[in-house]
Amino acid sequence: MDFGIKNKMKPLHNTKNCNYRRFLHKKLKHGKISGKFYKFLYRNYPYRLTARNVEFIVREVLDGKVAEDKAIAWLQKDDNELRRQREMAKSNWECRKKTQFNS
Repeated sequence: MDFGIKNKMKPLHNTKNCNYRRFLHKKLKHGKISGKFYKFLYRNYPYRLTARNVEFIVREVLDGKVAEDKAIAWLQKDDNELRRQREMAKSNWECRKKTQFNS
């Protein structure tokens, strides 16, 4: 596997190993959320999509209380969570890379 720069924000979870991603994918297929919103969540929260603020905003979007563009803007303002997600994902990739070479 290549863990280079182009895979910097590649998600660790997919619809097969993450129930919340499966839930969001169903909402995408049924037209409840747009592809833009789904792609934003998928790419910017690679490590843990079930962070409290993300679940809250997704619930607001599904209930129709908040527009998706506004929700994306709110999530982009939360620099601490985005930075934490990037650091955890980077650490996970580095660990995988080390174990891959040791095997």
